[in-house]
Parts: sequence; C-alpha cells; structure tokens
Amino acid sequence: MKRSASPLVWLCLATVAMVGCAQPPTDVIEAARGSVAAVEAEGTEYAASAYANAQSVIQRMDAEVAAQADRFALSRNYDRATELAAEAEAAASAVTEAVEAEQERLQSETTQMIGDAEGVIADARADLEEYDEETAAPLLQDLDGAEASLAAANQALAAEDLQGARREASSGLQAANNATSDIADLVAAAEAPPDVEEQSVRAMAGGIDVPRNVYVDGGMVSAGAYTVRRGSGAVPPVPGLGADSNAWVELVSDEDGSVTRAMAATIPDAEMAEVAEGAWYPRNQAYVDELVGGEYVRIWLNRDGVTYLVHATTSAP
Repeated sequence: MKRSASPLVWLCLATVAMVGCAQPPTDVIEAARGSVAAVEAEGTEYAASAYANAQSVIQRMDAEVAAQADRFALSRNYDRATELAAEAEAAASAVTEAVEAEQERLQSETTQMIGDAEGVIADARADLEEYDEETAAPLLQDLDGAEASLAAANQALAAEDLQGARREASSGLQAANNATSDIADLVAAAEAPPDVEEQSVRAMAGGIDVPRNVYVDGGMVSAGAYTVRRGSGAVPPVPGLGADSNAWVELVSDEDGSVTRAMAATIPDAEMAEVAEGAWYPRNQAYVDELVGGEYVRIWLNRDGVTYLVHATTSAP
C-alpha cells in the first residue's frame, strides 16, 4: 500500500523552498555594482549628472537588500532589489552614452576653436608686418603666447585630455582675439589726430598722468606724468591670497626720474571678465581712472597677458 508523506515532511519541504527563494540575487547585484564602477572615472569627468544618477540607483538597491535582510527569513522578497539592479545597469549604459556625447562635443568645439585661432593669428601677423619692430613686439609676444596655448591644446587632444584641450584652445583664441583688438587700436591711433596718436603710443609704453596727489603703500605720489613698469622682488604675503596674486610695479616720474614702488593686484587676462566692466580693459598699455567720485585713483598696467592694478587713495592714510 502506497504511503503519503506526512504533514510534517511537507512543511519541512515548503520551508526549505521558501528560504531558498528568499536568498538575495548576489550575482545580479554584484554585476550592477561592477557596471557602475566601470564608468566612474569617465563619468565623473564628462557626465557628472548621469553618473550621480547611477550612484543613486546603486544606493537604493543596497538599501533594499539591507531592508530585506533585516526581515524574517520566510517573508523576504528580493524582487525590488532585482529591479533596481536592472535600473543600475541601464543607468550605467546611460553614463556611457553621456560620456561619448560630451567627448564628441568637446572634440568638435576644441577643433573649431583651434582652427579659428590659427586663422586669427595668421591675419594678425600679416597686419603687424606694416609696423616697426618696437611697436609690433608686445603684440607678437601675445601671438606667441596664443600659439603656445594652441600647441598645448593639440598635445592635450593627442593625450585624450579633452577638458584640458578645450581650456587651452579657449585661452589661445582669447589671446588671439585680444591681439586683434590691440591691432585695431593701433590702426585707429594711426588714423587719429597727431595728439591722440601720441597719447596712444605713450600709453602702450606705460605712460600715464596721475590727476592728483595720491598715496600708495604709505607714500605720496604727486600729480603729474609717470611711466608705469613692472617691478621686481618678493611682495609681503596677503592673507587669503596666493603668492602670485600680487606684485610690485614702479611709477617713474617723467619730471625727475624718481621711482615709487606700489604693490599691485595681478589678474590674468582670462579672469579679467570678472573684474572689468563690460569686455574692455587696457591691453598692452597703462591707464588711469578715478573711482568713488575721485576718492580713489586706479592705475592699470597690462603686460604679457597679466593686468597689474594699483588702487591709490587721494587722502593720507
């Protein structure tokens, strides 16, 4: 006579089956983690938002796995964790797509900027052939700097450093455009009345007129004509600023040749948009303006892609 299994046996079999089904899908979970980890390096550099989303899915998946592990064995269910693992795989694929799109954009923009800058530089060099060596020299230096940036951009492209390549290409294009603007100023000065042309040439040589007595670094600078030039020597450290954020400039009196040193803030041309009002600022020349109704006099000197700013007071310290 055939005997049937006892209720106790059936209960044991059912329990084993339920416990077996309540095991976490380890292979699926680890595969999802691996997929997201594999896109971390490029994702953080080129697709930060997409990568952050993939990380968020992994965190939700891990939280779901932990929550199920804390439940009674017979009530665990890892279906949601499996779904989140699939979402993480899809998010990792989205990171890869976003990275490829951003790399393609950077490559295209950088190549375009390099080509544009090369054209601007070629035209500028041709225009400067009409000027004497002394007049053209500072502008040729700017063009040399622009070409150095383009060379660095091409090197970065070869090394697949697309972010760095774009920065260098942008810097080179800006320097080339600045030189073109300076050449336009030269042309305008040549077409201007003699006194205007003379003032322009003087400004490019560093010549300024201080409109009133001012005080710099505790000393007085009398009103009059001066030539501004870069100084030398270490400057006292300024709290909260880097060592290269300040430098000495010298004000040489056109009347008696006396020299007054003043500490100036140094700002690269690439950062001048954050300081200057509008797009204009003196390039390869000196300039003076008055601030706060004449309470301050600001002295500008721009040389080799760096602006030196001296803020002088019109009242004794």
